[in-house]
Amino acid sequence: MDLDDTSRCPLDQRCAGCGGQTRLMPATVDTPVGVLCLTMCPACVLHQVLPAFTWSGAALAVGAHCEHLGVDLDQAAELRRTQGQ
Repeated sequence: MDLDDTSRCPLDQRCAGCGGQTRLMPATVDTPVGVLCLTMCPACVLHQVLPAFTWSGAALAVGAHCEHLGVDLDQAAELRRTQGQ
């Protein structure tokens, strides 16, 4: 299992970094609370432009990404530990 797998992650209509609406792609971000997925444009991915996260918002997004991957939070934490993220 790869925590960076975005094949089942939904694509929003706007980039989470800049709000743009073109050339969008799913991307993952490693945060202090875990790996989460976002919809990003290529420029924001390249320049690592991310939205401001609240702790609770980031935690909810990590849980949602776990659902996309079909794993629970404990499994994701173990994968993160073993993958060195």
